[in-house]
Amino acid sequence: MFTEETFKKHIKNGEFLRVYIIYGNEGYLKQHYANMICDKAVGKDFADFNLKKLDGKETALNEIYDCISSFPMMSEYTCTLVKDFPLNNHINDKGKPDSDLETVLSDIPETSILVFWMDTTEVDEKNSKWSKIIKLIESIGGCAKIDKRTRSQLEKLIMASAAKRECNLSRENATYMVNLVGEDMSTLQNELNKVCAYVGSGDITREHIDKTVIVSVEAKVFQLSRMIVRGEADNAFENLTNLFKLREEPVIILSVLSKAFVDMYRVKAIKEKGVSYAKLSEDFPSAYKGRTFILDNAANDASKYTLTQLKTALDLLSDADRRLKSTNESPRTILEELILRLLRV
Repeated sequence: MFTEETFKKHIKNGEFLRVYIIYGNEGYLKQHYANMICDKAVGKDFADFNLKKLDGKETALNEIYDCISSFPMMSEYTCTLVKDFPLNNHINDKGKPDSDLETVLSDIPETSILVFWMDTTEVDEKNSKWSKIIKLIESIGGCAKIDKRTRSQLEKLIMASAAKRECNLSRENATYMVNLVGEDMSTLQNELNKVCAYVGSGDITREHIDKTVIVSVEAKVFQLSRMIVRGEADNAFENLTNLFKLREEPVIILSVLSKAFVDMYRVKAIKEKGVSYAKLSEDFPSAYKGRTFILDNAANDASKYTLTQLKTALDLLSDADRRLKSTNESPRTILEELILRLLRV
């Protein structure tokens, strides 16, 4: 199994294996490394002849076999990139690959590279069939699990990316930018490109960021939750009005708002048991690992409430969710009533 660092070096060295599977929860980097293999293997001049891109959801194994069997033209390799192919469907109940999959994987020529890129398909390593697929491909090729960067890594990444564009982004402003934009790497890169184009070169200031980046829905709703916690009724309702003007989905607004109060409840509950809230990173790694700032913010906000008050808030949020999904009431009215009730908790 490749680590991200060894995978990057492996691609740069150009000593390719016959087959790869790239999976994980970091969409931007998965695509980035899949494209790196293709670019390095076949180049851009003859990509039209030597690179085949297939939608795995609409592709049969015999089509993949035909692609990998073709000979390269003016290049050392051909490359076949297959997006979201359901490999797990080709493992039988006894844990054996079917004959078609065996044929494809055993007959890849030395001049051909096959890349299974799992873009939206989730690979569950605990699932017996996916586990078998990973072991099978690793025995004859390479597996790379690419997961999301920690917040600290994201901040360093955009600082380095800015430097490559002859712009200076301080750590403080990198933190500010991630707070506004969110932690999706693709979105961060796009917004950084806008800021750097606006600045040209030199220092990136907070004013530059405010003028150019699009604030994520999560950041906007987090601001709303902080206003509720601080009892800023006018600001909270103005924030909600702005979210509706931007046509943000009411269900998404409620989901992010609920998450803020769930974080507060978890922190409050575990602290009352005499346990450090840092343990939540172990109990809920997908939510908090590498994102301790969320727990720090939640701990600060939770200090304004008792555990009973937070339970009441969660009941109000649950009721609003039910009403949004099962009644014909105005979504705006439901959320306005929710904010008013949360302000009174």
